[in-house]
Amino acid sequence: MQNFTQMPVIQDGAIFISDAHENANRDGFLRFLQAFDSGEIYSKQLFLIGDMFDFLTAHSVGTCQFYEKHIELIDKISQKTELFYIEGNHDFVIGKLFKNAKIYPIQAQPVKFLTSNGKSVEIAHGDNFLPFVSKYALLFLRLEWFLRFMNFIDILLNFKISNAILQKLTLKKLDYKIPNFKAFITPKIRYYNADIVIEGHYHQGQIFNIDEKIYVNLPVFACEQSYFVVKYQNQSIKFERKNLKGH
Repeated sequence: MQNFTQMPVIQDGAIFISDAHENANRDGFLRFLQAFDSGEIYSKQLFLIGDMFDFLTAHSVGTCQFYEKHIELIDKISQKTELFYIEGNHDFVIGKLFKNAKIYPIQAQPVKFLTSNGKSVEIAHGDNFLPFVSKYALLFLRLEWFLRFMNFIDILLNFKISNAILQKLTLKKLDYKIPNFKAFITPKIRYYNADIVIEGHYHQGQIFNIDEKIYVNLPVFACEQSYFVVKYQNQSIKFERKNLKGH
């Protein structure tokens, strides 16, 4: 549990990006990191809200090698920028890869923040508050002994397992719309206790009010290469959509 007095404050200009699902066919996130590292894109805070990769864990040599450039850039950026990484269901147990970033596994989500004007914020990738079976199935897949065992087998098989997973995920459809998304997400909001709720996972890129809460669902970067930038105006927080091409 986070102490209220220790909650970090979301700064003006903070960047929120989610669901890049980087793979062999997509390099938009790599180009974003390169632009950020060079100063072409700038912010004091960078929030990575999960599923930045199609599959990444510190206990998979094959995928760590595949994403080597991304890992190096994130580690470099986190040494000069306050970087928050909210783990998703495709990137987890990554703390050992990014020692200068603040990493939040699913067990620590939602993560509590404050706005500069004192509003409470809770942030999660979005694969939390699941039914019992789904919840513990995902937690099992995150167990380090299981990941280490699978990595051992993967190495023996010359990375056939990790390569097969990455190849299969290139076929996953990401640009979908959930009909009446507001009604779909409303029952879940009761589990949050904050003025503002921010999630990725659903790929919808929508903002609306639910039960006196502002709900922000981040756009799927993999398809739109867009993200949200925080702007404070007249004592209120705004989320301005930006695009990698136009910044």
